[in-house]
Amino acid sequence: MPAERKAENKARGGLGRPLPETGGLMMRSMTGYAKLFFEDDRFSLKIEIKSINNKNLNVKLKQPYILNYLEPLIRTELAKFVTRGSIELKIDFLDKRDLDRMFTYDRDLAFAYVSVLNEIERDFSAAFTNKMDILVKNLNVIQRNDTEFDENEYTDFILEKLRELLRDFVKNKEEEGCRLSAYFLEKTDLLQEKIQKIKGFQDRVVENYRTLLVERLNKIKGNLEISENDILKEILLFTDKSDISEEISRLESHLAQLKKDLAENRGVIGKKIEFILQEIFRELNTTGVKCNMYEIAEIVVEAKNEVEKLREQIMNIE
Repeated sequence: MPAERKAENKARGGLGRPLPETGGLMMRSMTGYAKLFFEDDRFSLKIEIKSINNKNLNVKLKQPYILNYLEPLIRTELAKFVTRGSIELKIDFLDKRDLDRMFTYDRDLAFAYVSVLNEIERDFSAAFTNKMDILVKNLNVIQRNDTEFDENEYTDFILEKLRELLRDFVKNKEEEGCRLSAYFLEKTDLLQEKIQKIKGFQDRVVENYRTLLVERLNKIKGNLEISENDILKEILLFTDKSDISEEISRLESHLAQLKKDLAENRGVIGKKIEFILQEIFRELNTTGVKCNMYEIAEIVVEAKNEVEKLREQIMNIE
């Protein structure tokens, strides 16, 4: 009879492009889940995989003893599809052809045990309630055989199904990655708006300082002679210390790069985005220290808050 085949592949979500390896075209979340079930006349197989955040690739693998020899190949295959995350992979496998030859019934030993049990009954004038239970449970009448198997056949079959599972797994990670990508783009637009607001206040920093400086000097100078040249020197010194032009330029550059990477949505970019966000936060810190203006400092605090939200989410990007 032709073999019946029953296969079920499930993944929460399932959107995104098929992705044979890590060089895919979509951002991926580090959290994901997928499972596969397959059964025919030869094998019964169930594989389940799930992942959570981790800076590196950490794989916990659980498989039957008979498949222990496959562990290095399974880990190598996983590394082709996943670069970061804590992975739990569970494999349940049964070669159905082994069921008939898995156990041996020792006929001679069984008859010998029954003969002894009958003799005990006669000697003690009492009967055992169930001789079969005694035979099966305690007397090694049924023994498990060490069956041989074809490693190449198992290897080809398991790795083929593992790749099938991993493609679904990556699709699931991509679906979540798409949602995170949209969130990042929205926040990036918001940060760009805040940088534009800072630029709008930038030219007023020196003028505000000049006005305040003159007001303070007029209050305290008394009989002191303070020339316009002295005031100009102080203002020039302040201008140099409070100039945030370079910080603004770098912030615009970092945000443009961030937006470009997010728009291109090219697979494994988590570490790169994490680095860009660190640089943005550093430039915002410097801007806040140098600006010497309440309105700019307030915008910087708001921008840093948005960057912190992104830094929390980037921990979930592969």
